[in-house]
Amino acid sequence: MNDQHWYAIRVRKDTEQVASSALRARGIEEFLPLERTRRKWSDRVKTVDRPLFPGYVFCRVSFSSSARILPLQGAVGFVRFGSAPEPIPDVEIHAVKRLVDSECRLKPMALVHEGQRVMLTAGPFAGLEGILLNIRDSRHFVVNLTILQRSLAVAVDGECAPAAGDRWSQDGAAQARRAGT
Repeated sequence: MNDQHWYAIRVRKDTEQVASSALRARGIEEFLPLERTRRKWSDRVKTVDRPLFPGYVFCRVSFSSSARILPLQGAVGFVRFGSAPEPIPDVEIHAVKRLVDSECRLKPMALVHEGQRVMLTAGPFAGLEGILLNIRDSRHFVVNLTILQRSLAVAVDGECAPAAGDRWSQDGAAQARRAGT
């Protein structure tokens, strides 16, 4: 029986990549979702990888072996509810990985609670479940990472989402207004 689960580790600012590399060096499965962005300095423009969830690195371990992770450079501790680290459902990590691997432009946002829950039927995210929203006159597919109270949104075309009719349009528009977008 596989007793390994995904956990979030809080890390100090700008140490996400160092912590991720240290986990990998220890043979621990890790995941650091990054986005490629262009940064402008006074003398140049450079493309850099930035964490989608600043201050967090994900790892897959068994609860019994989690103690060996914390002497990790930059680590503050596991995300917990109560006295024990809280596991992240595999489906949430899988969805975030699919979004990151797609190389589509992603939009980190506050956790989304309302809207129509759908399963995408076509395109690069076929089979993923999430929430559809209308944001600035385009459809966005949102995946939640509940434990961090964060979400990722990606624009999708109409062919990817199931036909939702007026009900989806009303739900999505209402949610976008509540989100302030």
